[in-house]
Amino acid sequence: MWPFGQKKNKRTTISLTPKTISFCVFEQATKYSVLLYSRFPLQNFEYTQAILFNPTALKKIIKTFFKQHNLEQMPVAISVAGPKIIETIVQTKTASPYPGELDKGLKKLNWDSLYLCPSQKGGFDFFVCGIKPEHLFSYQLLGHTCNINVQTIMTEQLSQLYLYKKLKDEKFRQTQLSKDLMEQQYNLYNICSADTVEQKIEINPLLGIDFEKEQRFLKTHLGLFVS
Repeated sequence: MWPFGQKKNKRTTISLTPKTISFCVFEQATKYSVLLYSRFPLQNFEYTQAILFNPTALKKIIKTFFKQHNLEQMPVAISVAGPKIIETIVQTKTASPYPGELDKGLKKLNWDSLYLCPSQKGGFDFFVCGIKPEHLFSYQLLGHTCNINVQTIMTEQLSQLYLYKKLKDEKFRQTQLSKDLMEQQYNLYNICSADTVEQKIEINPLLGIDFEKEQRFLKTHLGLFVS
């Protein structure tokens, strides 16, 4: 991920996908409390392939949401998704690979890696993600022009990994992650069960959220919050 500040107990999260932009406000108490949640469709190519084609339209949506709920000073974490963002799991022969073993095809990108676990296929699994510097800068610029306190930008799949580890907490074992990855055919969106997430969060009933319909987005937002 690409962090810019410190963690807070309450945070606004933004998820950008080619089809939607969604917002969530979490506060950590006994459970992870969902204080606000909204999702808006993107139907005019405002954001596609992880590129901001119409930042003016996105700026209007973001500023309206933050002003309406008086969130301008709250810490913000953003997830981004799309074909222009590289997200992959790389198997290496050692648990301490040279950078060149992880950054193949990523040398012109802002890239990061996260060690996952011993691989069921032999060797070791690393999550690797990369983004063009100009695209990352465009997200930072969008946050600046919206006058919001962006602290972290990460990929959507990386948020799922942080969520998995946090939900396991003291029970987290790399060997179990390895088995779960293999069981889910390395589909990171499925490694955190909806039932487990629903047990860990508390949603303001006045929000009228259909959890089954919104579960994938809520997973991403919770992953952003706990990252």
